[in-house]
Amino acid sequence: MNTTTTSAPMIDARHLVKRFGELEVLKDVSLSVAEGQVVSIIGSSGSGKSTLLRCMNLLERPDRGELTIADEDIHFTHDAKGNITGLDRRQIHRLRAKVTMVFQQFNLWPHLTVLGNVIEAPLRVRGLSRRKAVKLGEGFLAKVGLSDKRDQYPAYLSGGQQQRVAIARALAMEPRVLLFDEPTSALDPELVSEVLGVIRDLAAEGRTMLMVTHEMSFAREVSHQVVFLHEGEIAEAGTPQQVFEQASNERCRQFLSSVA
Repeated sequence: MNTTTTSAPMIDARHLVKRFGELEVLKDVSLSVAEGQVVSIIGSSGSGKSTLLRCMNLLERPDRGELTIADEDIHFTHDAKGNITGLDRRQIHRLRAKVTMVFQQFNLWPHLTVLGNVIEAPLRVRGLSRRKAVKLGEGFLAKVGLSDKRDQYPAYLSGGQQQRVAIARALAMEPRVLLFDEPTSALDPELVSEVLGVIRDLAAEGRTMLMVTHEMSFAREVSHQVVFLHEGEIAEAGTPQQVFEQASNERCRQFLSSVA
C-alpha cells in the first residue's frame, strides 16, 4: 500500500444526491481525495458506484450538492422549474479535459488506428499540432507497452490490449484526475493482469485516481483509501487495512466475506 499523502484535496465532493426518477441512487455522499491518492470504490451491484464515478466528470449530473475537482468549483442548484443551474459548456469542457475516464467497455473508435484513437482528443480538444500529438501519443503507447501496435486497428487487438489503448488515450489528455470504471470487468481472466499492471505503474507515479473495481486484492494493494458504497451511501471508508480487516459496518463485512 502507498503511504498517505497530505496534499490538499484534488477531489472534494460534498453531499451529492443523484436521482433517476423516484429512485435515489446517491444519498448525501461526501468524498475527499488528496492529490496523488488512489481511492478504490467497492460494493455490490446497484450500490451506486459507477453513478458516483460518472458524477466526477459530469457524465451524470447530481441533483444536489457541491463538487470541487481539479480546481473547478461546481454547485448543483436548481431554478424555479427544477432545472440544474450554475453550469456552462466552457466549465464542462475544462473539467473533462482535466478529468478523464476509462470505461468498462473500451469505447475505441473502430475506424481509427491505435495511434489515431490516442491522438484524436489531443488534436480536437487540446488543439495540439499533429506532430506534437503524435509524439505525445507514441510516448503513452510506449508507457502501456503497445508501441508495436500503433498502426493496427482495434478489431485486431485482444481485450487487454484494447483497454491499454483506452488508458493511453485517457493519459494523452494529460489529466489531473483519472477515473476507472471497473476497467477489467469485460476482460477474460488471463488478460486482467496486463491491465492491472499498467494501473499499478500509474499509481506508483503518484497520479490521482478514483477507481471502481471488483478486484479486491488489487484495491488493497494500490489504494490509499477504500470506500464501501451500499444502497447509495458510504457505509465504510478508510485505509485498506481498516476496511478489509477492521470494518465496523456489518454489510461491508458480509460483502468482503462473499468476494474473498
